Amino acid sequence: MDKHIPQNAIYEILSGLKGTIGLFIELLDTGEKFEINPDLVFPSASVIKIPMLALLLKDIREGKADWNAPRTVAANNRVGGTGILAYLDQSYAPSLKTLAFLMITLSDNTATNEIMDLIGIERFNEFWKAQGYEHISLGRKMLDFEAIKQGRNNYMCAGEAGRLLSRIARGECGHPDDCETILDFMAHQQCINKLPSLLPAIPSWASAEERAHLKPGTVLVANKTGDLTGIQHDVGVFTLPDGRRYVIAMFTGGLESDRCGIEAIARVSRAVYDAMK
Repeated sequence: MDKHIPQNAIYEILSGLKGTIGLFIELLDTGEKFEINPDLVFPSASVIKIPMLALLLKDIREGKADWNAPRTVAANNRVGGTGILAYLDQSYAPSLKTLAFLMITLSDNTATNEIMDLIGIERFNEFWKAQGYEHISLGRKMLDFEAIKQGRNNYMCAGEAGRLLSRIARGECGHPDDCETILDFMAHQQCINKLPSLLPAIPSWASAEERAHLKPGTVLVANKTGDLTGIQHDVGVFTLPDGRRYVIAMFTGGLESDRCGIEAIARVSRAVYDAMK
């Protein structure tokens, strides 16, 4: 039996959510898509860390930076919020690989600021615009609320986030091995209160063998969240035991309740999984 995106169920889930919504869903084996406001631009929060990693990996592959060399974290990049680096001994010099891993799995803001220095904000924006992504843009470092007051922020939309993930899942965003690195980091995600939360997702600590041979009734989720007050996002690539994959990118803003936004993302994810399993 053909599997289809459960559009009616999704509309029902979202009908009571007070806020704005951007949604992109794609079944990668059939190409079926479902979108709601895919070009509506939101402050990206931490979802912007995915295209940052993609550009960093391109630089590593081209020899512009050393993946494994230790790097001293600049004092001005140490900020709070999510992550752990800001609270560790300042003499600790992690590799770029470690910084990138922490940026994705713990959404580490200090690691993100270090990587932003390396790739460059203007260069990041020029690169992604040249790739055809009009709404992926950096305007500030993590937790720079003064920049936000001045009108500089980071932005994305659900449609472009979803299409980027589709390219990554197909191994078409840069080198295929780099796409696998992105998905591997995302599959070790520690922030799992949205897209994976209602699913029989295999844990982030599962072995490579368990990831490669999923048990029936499970799903491998590679996701990246983003959140600020009134803003709740999550985007991910889902792999089923038979090898089928699908992508969900859901952005929400202007929320009356952050909890309601989190729950809506989780319920949409569950509705799609139930239709696909």
